[in-house]
Amino acid sequence: MLMLKIAVLLAAFLASGDAVARNDVAPVAPAPRINAEPGKSALPKHAPPKRRAVRQIVDGMPAYGPRLDAPPAAPPGPRPIPSALAPPAIAPPPAVISGCDAGGCTDVNGVRYNGAAGNSVIGPQGRSCTNNGGVVQCF
Repeated sequence: MLMLKIAVLLAAFLASGDAVARNDVAPVAPAPRINAEPGKSALPKHAPPKRRAVRQIVDGMPAYGPRLDAPPAAPPGPRPIPSALAPPAIAPPPAVISGCDAGGCTDVNGVRYNGAAGNSVIGPQGRSCTNNGGVVQCF
């Protein structure tokens, strides 16, 4: 019984959809002009506008990479290093002392190391040096 009711409802829905589809009307053509001459079309036909020839300007693609006709670019020179950031100069090797006095010591090459407190001396470049017996090492 239930299947029969479902079948009847389904048939009714399908029939109503078919009736709606038949009632759709095709689009209406525009009405002709009243004062149109017989034998001529009711709508005026316009010729398409004439096109004129114009030269087309096409630019080339931009060049990528180095130009062949341009001189090569010079590499940038080395930048000066600020003195505060400059690496310290390399410390000289230890010097052998030839003799000492109350004011400091002198090595075998004649370089003077001025005396400071204890075994500390000041080298010719103003560096702090250490006197260890017969050898002076600057830092």
